[in-house]
Amino acid sequence: MSKFCVSDLVSPGGNEKTDELKALFAAVRAHIPTVTPCPEKDPYPGDGRIHAVFYEGEECRGKKTRVFAYLGFPEGADADTKVPAMVLVHGGGCHAWAPWVAYWVDRGYAAISFDFNGLVYNGSDHTYSTDINLWAPDPEGHLPTDSLASRGKPFSEQWYYYFVADIILAHNVLRSDPRVDPDRVGLTGISWGGFASGTVLGYDPRFAFVAPVYGCGFLDTSCALWGDWFRGEGVTDVWEPKLLLPEVKTPVLWVNGDNDPFFPADCTTASAAACANGEALLVPSLIHGMDQGIDLPEIARFADEHCGMGEGNIHLTELSIEASCVRVSFTLPADVESAEVCIYYRYSPLEYEPPRLKDCPDLIEPWKRAAGVAENGCGTVGIPEGTVLFYVAVEGTVPVGVESYVIRATSGVFKAGTE
Repeated sequence: MSKFCVSDLVSPGGNEKTDELKALFAAVRAHIPTVTPCPEKDPYPGDGRIHAVFYEGEECRGKKTRVFAYLGFPEGADADTKVPAMVLVHGGGCHAWAPWVAYWVDRGYAAISFDFNGLVYNGSDHTYSTDINLWAPDPEGHLPTDSLASRGKPFSEQWYYYFVADIILAHNVLRSDPRVDPDRVGLTGISWGGFASGTVLGYDPRFAFVAPVYGCGFLDTSCALWGDWFRGEGVTDVWEPKLLLPEVKTPVLWVNGDNDPFFPADCTTASAAACANGEALLVPSLIHGMDQGIDLPEIARFADEHCGMGEGNIHLTELSIEASCVRVSFTLPADVESAEVCIYYRYSPLEYEPPRLKDCPDLIEPWKRAAGVAENGCGTVGIPEGTVLFYVAVEGTVPVGVESYVIRATSGVFKAGTE
């Protein structure tokens, strides 16, 4: 008979290198960067809420540097009416993302999205464009993106050091602004930004909440496409989020697709389990991308919950496995109209097809879904015979006028063993 257990992945803890980084990033936290408006590059002419700026970066190779960003504030924000705020960290191949800032400003948050590639918008007109050809290297920027190729060098020669510092400095920009409530600043990042958000957790405990998307820890165990990038000396023992996650007290919502080809679902749920206040959210068949990673209602509701601005998410309060059945208890936000308990399961481990040219590999076997029974905050669902991996979800419907959307809470990925 099979039994099921959560991941046995365990953090090895910090080391001399992470201790050195703690000292370096403590100095970065104390640096309040100068912010310089760049009105000729404002993304939306006529919209006085969102502006292009440069903020002062860390010194690199003996020279001062700057970081290009979009910075936005909702109307009415001032020293007497402080607002919550978000640091937004884009993914690889992207850049400072003005629509993302607008998304949060529309929700009543201040927000900043900076460019970690050292790029600056260089279009012929002032209207924002996502066309990467309209972005050019900033001659006053720091080291360019190198996807961890500079691992093993002194930290002052590593691009990723400046990337992490950029996040902390963006946090400082928001915290130091009199219009922002410094106790209600959150962080979310997508893909590379999600991985870096996981790293920052160990070096900037001031965030009120963090929601990494796709990116996670324990990637040295990854079976997915990018696993080799995140393995080996100089990464696993230095930058891996898992090293410092046991020290993290910040509420963290680790978000991923259950089929993600770059960051596997089991690494995501192991990251959540390693945190004192970590939750995993697995979204069935979520596409890996900026637009998809931005437009997830659970992230906005997670922020609202921790900022006292609205209804939060569904929460699993208890889960037990009894023979071939899972029992769960959960709480629902007041605006959830109905909820269902279900199981997503597999008959094989997480294995991906070989990567194809300019394509993302798919899981060889997709997850299957089966519904259970839910009533009065409790639910049960059967575990199909032969299951190798599974996770449980409570999925709720939120009505909005004549339409509705779904939010969910998910358990960790459980795997089969033998008694």
